[in-house]
Amino acid sequence: MESRKKRKKRSKKTQSSRFKIRVRYKYHYYRWIKTQDYGSFKEMYEKYKEKGYTMWCADLPPEFSSQDGTWTGYRLDGDKTHTASTLKRYARHKAWIDPTYKFDGKPVILVYNAD
Repeated sequence: MESRKKRKKRSKKTQSSRFKIRVRYKYHYYRWIKTQDYGSFKEMYEKYKEKGYTMWCADLPPEFSSQDGTWTGYRLDGDKTHTASTLKRYARHKAWIDPTYKFDGKPVILVYNAD
C-alpha cells in the first residue's frame, strides 16, 4: 500500500471576537470600527446593563470638558423612567461597544440616531 502524506494542520486565523462595522458619530462622521459586540439597543441593554456599561447617543457622545469639569452628551440610561422611554423609542436602533469613548473610566455603548 502506498503511504499517504499527512498534511500539517494549520491553525486558522484566530477569531478575536471582534466585529468590523460602519458607524456614525456626531451626525456626519462615518467610520469603520472594530468592536467587541453590537446589536440592537434593546439587546445590548439587556446584555450589558449589569456590567457597568453606560448607554449614549452616537451623535452626542460623552465628552469631558476640562474647563468646568462636566460631561456633555445625551445619555440614554439615567433613571428608570428615562431608560424605559429611551428603550421604547430606540429599541431597534443599532448599538455597539465603542473602543474610543469612556465615561468615568467605564466602557460606553453608543446608539445610532438616538437623539
